[in-house]
Amino acid sequence: MSYRAEIARQPQSLADSIAAAKSELMKLDLTPLKSGVIAVTGIGASFAAATVVSGELVRRGRRAFPVRCADLRQGKLADGVVALSHRGTSVETVEALRANPDAVKLAITKDPESPLARAAGRSLTINNGSDATPSTTGYTGALAAAGLMVDALCGRETDWDGLPTQASRVLQAAEAKMAKLRAAFGGRRAIDCVGAGAALGTADEVTLLIREAARIPTSAWETRHYLHGPMEPMDAATGVVIFGDGREIDIARQLEEIGCPALLVTTKGDVAEGPLLTVMSVPARESAVAQGILDILPAQLLAAELSDAAGLTDTKFRYPQTDTKIKAA
Repeated sequence: MSYRAEIARQPQSLADSIAAAKSELMKLDLTPLKSGVIAVTGIGASFAAATVVSGELVRRGRRAFPVRCADLRQGKLADGVVALSHRGTSVETVEALRANPDAVKLAITKDPESPLARAAGRSLTINNGSDATPSTTGYTGALAAAGLMVDALCGRETDWDGLPTQASRVLQAAEAKMAKLRAAFGGRRAIDCVGAGAALGTADEVTLLIREAARIPTSAWETRHYLHGPMEPMDAATGVVIFGDGREIDIARQLEEIGCPALLVTTKGDVAEGPLLTVMSVPARESAVAQGILDILPAQLLAAELSDAAGLTDTKFRYPQTDTKIKAA
């Protein structure tokens, strides 16, 4: 299916992913992960999702952190490892689990028979159905499954059943912003993406979406870090996508003042737009994982707009690699 068709299918995919994860978690014993330090890992979009998930674990009072697969391969950094990979065949993630034989491991993957699931010894299935390039339902499906896992670990339930309806409304509202965003962001020489805490993971995912869909150079930055120099190159030839409700709003306004187009995704409903500032208001969710799912939807549509504008609709990778996936026997 096309990239846009997969974005449109997000509400149904989320409903399917939530239902499947709920069912599996009733039978999955997570007791070994309920204590100690948890490392959350993955590569590519899965590492962006890992940052969101670890942010929610920390918010819930757990000791957790996102860690690159390469670092996890160096030795024991945590008591437990949660590894995300849509197909479960990423070489780096599987090797990271194998390098930590004494850690309690959980794989979140679409295939319960994948190399990642086998390396972990326990797994939770992503029931998103089909996906596209860049990742759409695979990314949000992984977050939904992981968010339910966090609930199970921390003993507090999130209203997941209402999320697909909220996602549908966010997509409808975002569509109305796309003509303005396409005009503002078309032809950018670079785009920065900014967020704090779990939202840094969302910002990181947007950099991948735009790089893969439109081949525009992008970078992800933590909000306060962005103020200490990284913002300096931004001007009328660049753009910034920002996630947040605090200092992020001031950054968005300052960018417009200097002539740099900005998209602000926020739960605040009273932020005024300007000629170069587009504001996308989304529902506020207590769970940082549920919030990350809603926040990414406008950015997925923006990536589709930029891909179309560049004549790259449903483009595939120009530089495929031969050593990043474990091939079937």
